[in-house]
Amino acid sequence: MARVLYITYDGLMEPLGMSQVWQYLKVLSKNNTITIISFEKSADFLDKDRLSYLCNEIESYGVSWHRLKYHKTPSIMATAYDIVRAILLGVFIVKKSKIEIIHARSYVPALVALVINKLLNIKFIFDMRGFWADEKVDGEAWSKNSLVYKITKKLECGFLTNASSIVSLTNIGRNDVLSLDCMKNTRKKIVVIPTCVNLQLFQQQHLKMPVYNSDLDHHFILGYVGSVGTFYLFDEVLKSFKALLKVKKNSKLLIINKGQHEYILNKISDMGISESHVEIKSVAYDKVAVEISRMDAGIFYIKPVFSKRSSSPTKFGEFLGCGKPCISNFGVGDTESVLEGENVGIVLKSFSESEHVEGINRLLELIKDKNIQERCTQVAKAHFSLGLGVEKYNNIYKQLVDK
Repeated sequence: MARVLYITYDGLMEPLGMSQVWQYLKVLSKNNTITIISFEKSADFLDKDRLSYLCNEIESYGVSWHRLKYHKTPSIMATAYDIVRAILLGVFIVKKSKIEIIHARSYVPALVALVINKLLNIKFIFDMRGFWADEKVDGEAWSKNSLVYKITKKLECGFLTNASSIVSLTNIGRNDVLSLDCMKNTRKKIVVIPTCVNLQLFQQQHLKMPVYNSDLDHHFILGYVGSVGTFYLFDEVLKSFKALLKVKKNSKLLIINKGQHEYILNKISDMGISESHVEIKSVAYDKVAVEISRMDAGIFYIKPVFSKRSSSPTKFGEFLGCGKPCISNFGVGDTESVLEGENVGIVLKSFSESEHVEGINRLLELIKDKNIQERCTQVAKAHFSLGLGVEKYNNIYKQLVDK
């Protein structure tokens, strides 16, 4: 059993924190003593009922949760302020609770962990989640020539060389890390743990798929889950949906999204799609699987840039866990090798009009396969099971404590 301080810059009350932090930690707490430092947004603090419910749930697992307020502006100064507070709190927790390992989720927590490592000689895990500085450049928030980018890349090497263990979301990302100059003379093992899913929650809601006749215009529901904009190419999603409407005129696009409904409606209008073909909903995390069960297939397109080679989209495992095939695009982590390699989805090679049409036609053919639903769930179990991810983290904790 390890005594672990887990630091995340994502709030546990946010969808990402709930699915990609707490779902892991509630299981890891069975074999380890877990303390969490998270940064929660002001709006989430105001939701007293939900905050109280989550506090009680976390306490019931024997986990200690320290909530810090997240600051956004002015960007660099706000982040620096958050880092200083996390370092001070982290040092206090490490000494008081005799912490053995700091588990740092992404770059800001990794900087906190590195400072505490230098002060107190505590081992830390750099759970990368991708190349954050390059994401900022690819998302056009930073310039590659900017001082903040150069400093962050320098710090990145410090995280990689000082961490006792490194976690990558994808095999391609792991290879990119090993190719870095600062890693060329190291023998460090990088553990690949993709974005895993609680398959007890995200599972098939219906045992049988309807038998489709391509000559009939049946009611087909294409599903989209999560954010739009920046790296998420929603315009391309709508182009594929328009291609679907030409084949299946009664099709609907079911969108599960939080806080961007007006933006989405504007995009739909700009694309000339009638709102009667679109349904937009915001639902709690534990209700997402119910909505996915209504879908015939999932769709997600992500900007194919360098930083996304190390990306593992959460919605990927959620769709497959619910037995839904997906259509996605090239250049996103291990997505292509899983979708095409396991025959559970379609990958566009480009975003040309003809590729959108061909992709939709291939998806419709794939859905006719009577074994598609079962194949999707089996692939989800093989690649994205929360149990597999927890097992790998437990092994890392054990190895570090035993050293």
